[in-house]
Amino acid sequence: MVRRIDVSGETVGYWAAMDELMAKQMYDGTFEPTVVVMHWDEDTPCLDLGTYEDAARLDVDHAREEGFTVGRRYAFAGGTAVHTPDFPNYMLYYRAADTDIVTEADRSGYANVDALETFGLDAEYDSIGDVEIVKDEMKVKVMAGSAATYHHSDLWVSTDSVIWDFPPEGRILDEALSVPPEKFEDKDTDTLTGRMQPLSEVLEELGVETTREAIIDELVEHNVAATIREDAEVTQEEWSPEEEAFIRRLAPYFETDTWINRVSSTRMCHNVDPEYEFGEAAYKARKLINISLVRDESGAIHDITISGDMYVRPQPTATAPGMVDSLEYELTGMDPTDADALADTVAEVFDRPNHEAPGIDPQHVADPIVRAAENTIPVREHLERQ
Repeated sequence: MVRRIDVSGETVGYWAAMDELMAKQMYDGTFEPTVVVMHWDEDTPCLDLGTYEDAARLDVDHAREEGFTVGRRYAFAGGTAVHTPDFPNYMLYYRAADTDIVTEADRSGYANVDALETFGLDAEYDSIGDVEIVKDEMKVKVMAGSAATYHHSDLWVSTDSVIWDFPPEGRILDEALSVPPEKFEDKDTDTLTGRMQPLSEVLEELGVETTREAIIDELVEHNVAATIREDAEVTQEEWSPEEEAFIRRLAPYFETDTWINRVSSTRMCHNVDPEYEFGEAAYKARKLINISLVRDESGAIHDITISGDMYVRPQPTATAPGMVDSLEYELTGMDPTDADALADTVAEVFDRPNHEAPGIDPQHVADPIVRAAENTIPVREHLERQ
């Protein structure tokens, strides 16, 4: 049995609070598989940073001035996303033991392909990432998603977003977010929105008549079958009063500057000697890895921020660090020009039990650290440019 709960008119903090609720129920022994479909409000568009995105790269003030509620994602990694009625998404919370990120992401990704193919679409899945439609010998992005685990190692969430239409609000991704050029090394565009095409347009071009709701229903059905059980029954339900109260109590926190700045190279710089040296660099592995570091008077790493849209495990929580936090801790104090030693340290963290970083080699982290250290300016000067 899988319960389906449809949520309307809420903002990004509500989503993060749901993640915490599911984790609490796993530990309490009251968890049951749950799929939540988010129906975002037209009058309250939302912009949420990915789990590891650097807040310094987002102009939060501009986004808020444009009417967006801004928050940071809790459990699901990936990049920054816009949420409006035309970008619906759903989260499937389920239990799975002895598995990994790629396996669970692939379950969901291929289920999405199967669902879209029931509407006559020629779809392809790009592992740990997007679902694309093949048309006119080109591929256009119509969905984004993956899977993540957090808190309890057996608690997984598969999250998918549908690019149903592309409203004017979508421009905020290119207006308010600064993205390193390395992000687009393997793409035929230099903007976040350049590869997107609304699914509604693709369907219209192919003469397929359907609705956004029908697409969501089919995607949910295929994901439940792939991740839980083919014959699993989905029942329409609502949160209990206790669940709703828990979510509403926590939701505002995940939209605060405190939570948004959980990953912030600017905040890092405000906490160090302004005469120390700041450097930054990026590397495009399977996903983007950003490095921002501060060197002290001896040249060692005084502090470091590792950010990007990568998928790693374990995830951080509101009360506990994740794998990226462990990496930053172990790298602090090291010589940022010693690539071999850096790679060895990263490998040691990657090799810890229940740690994963699919698509990332230790050298992918060491390389931008070295380059960041070779091109530095005083922290004071960097902050003046911000």
